[in-house]
Amino acid sequence: MKTNLKPANSKAWALLKKLQALAEQGIDGEKISAQNKIARLKTRFIFTLPDPDESSDLFVGNFKHSTTARRICSFGRNEFDVANSVKWAIESATKIPCIYRDGDLLTEATPSTARRLTEIADHIAQSFRALLDKFSAIDGVSVTDRQVFVMGLYDGMMNEVRNVGQRLPSRSRAAKKTKAKKGVVTCSSDLHIHPYTVAVNLGKQIRFSVPVEQIAAELEAVIQKHLTRGQP
Repeated sequence: MKTNLKPANSKAWALLKKLQALAEQGIDGEKISAQNKIARLKTRFIFTLPDPDESSDLFVGNFKHSTTARRICSFGRNEFDVANSVKWAIESATKIPCIYRDGDLLTEATPSTARRLTEIADHIAQSFRALLDKFSAIDGVSVTDRQVFVMGLYDGMMNEVRNVGQRLPSRSRAAKKTKAKKGVVTCSSDLHIHPYTVAVNLGKQIRFSVPVEQIAAELEAVIQKHLTRGQP
């Protein structure tokens, strides 16, 4: 089974639907041609995830401000990066102020809006935690790699992806001394793909409420493809 397929984007989904219509309703050779094109399209993209254009955006709708701060999520002491990502995402998308206090994230929102933000915060936090656990299990992943990975998740989720040609965040590098050469500098992680690049596509799916199990499975496939170990 191939693991190097990309998740279908909006254009791929639109093309698939058009071809499926031709495969069902086309005349003469249109049906066969459409079926062949569908088969080729499925060798390039994975269509098991929801269509982004039909998925539910976490931040669709109205959010109402209040002068009362209400708790919406809690974080551990080592989750400062996840907590900040949740806080910034909510403030950026809803314009509702948030406060981080003693491990709790509070929002200045009405009760109904706070309940909705609780669901949003929980989805984002749980997704980040699950993906970070899997990413951190890679041999050699450093604190800096984790920071870059979180940055990619956030940028993908908020559609703030870096433009083509814009430099990606620097990866951590560690010196490994050997008898032949001392002080040789090599990438600290065995992953042969930039953490930011991996995370961006996953972050986009978090925004559209894709189940974390599906996103984690995609990360696992990417990891297996790009690990140094096992390559000839």
